[in-house]
Amino acid sequence: MPSKKVFVREYTVRAHERTIHTRLYKFICQQCSQPTERESYGPRPLYCETCRPPMSRMVEDPKYKKKKPRPVLVKQAKKARAR
Repeated sequence: MPSKKVFVREYTVRAHERTIHTRLYKFICQQCSQPTERESYGPRPLYCETCRPPMSRMVEDPKYKKKKPRPVLVKQAKKARAR
């Protein structure tokens, strides 16, 4: 797993690209209790590649796409209108 570039969308910071580096971890698998090595982008893995193989990216299914929230209508107080 080589390093990769990820596009970070604009939320609280300006949109930019960031390089994420991989690291080789040596650990004992929790399921089979065998010493193993695994390359990972994130935190230390718990399982070896035989017990938990890497997941492939799923193609986005429009059926299960998260819906955007509806806008909330704010009602004004009656006293504010009378003025």
